[in-house]
Amino acid sequence: MTTDKQFKKDVRELADAEGISYTAARRRLATETAEEPQGQATMLAGLVARSRGKFTTEEFAARLERGGQEYAEYLRDGREAAIESLDYALEHGVDAVDDELAAVAASKGTPITTDDLAEGLRRVRDHSLVIDGSSVAETVYWVADRYWMHRWNDALDRAAIGEYDRVVGPNVYRRFALHEWMAPGHSSGAVPGLY
Repeated sequence: MTTDKQFKKDVRELADAEGISYTAARRRLATETAEEPQGQATMLAGLVARSRGKFTTEEFAARLERGGQEYAEYLRDGREAAIESLDYALEHGVDAVDDELAAVAASKGTPITTDDLAEGLRRVRDHSLVIDGSSVAETVYWVADRYWMHRWNDALDRAAIGEYDRVVGPNVYRRFALHEWMAPGHSSGAVPGLY
């Protein structure tokens, strides 16, 4: 298994070698295993588990087929949104994500620890995250959701008249993609590829 430091080094090297952005390189490396048959099976198992009984493996495979490339990209973007938020929290601290989050989590009996953040990031990367009420699962959900909620709100504050699609839209998309990846089939809105 690749360590986080090694992963970041690999991302920088790919970005430099191919002249692409760090984010594009990270996304490519993070999703490479999903293109391999074993990676696809692992990805599918994780999505089915996170659907919390809404889908069987066969039903979700049919959903992926029906949604096509657009839905597959939406799920990849949701996973990448989770990775970005956890990377940020590990690098800058949970208070940088949301200055009330640590206190809220602690008051619910699930303090957010660096170990849970790191383990959550590992599980997101290898598709083994299950939303099961564990401290790791709760940490991933709270950190990722709060991170994208604040990105959305910050974009609303910055956007001038007529800039919603360019400034706010990408943050809205990432938050909704995150929700679909975290809990497939539980979205209240239109899901790309499936509407």
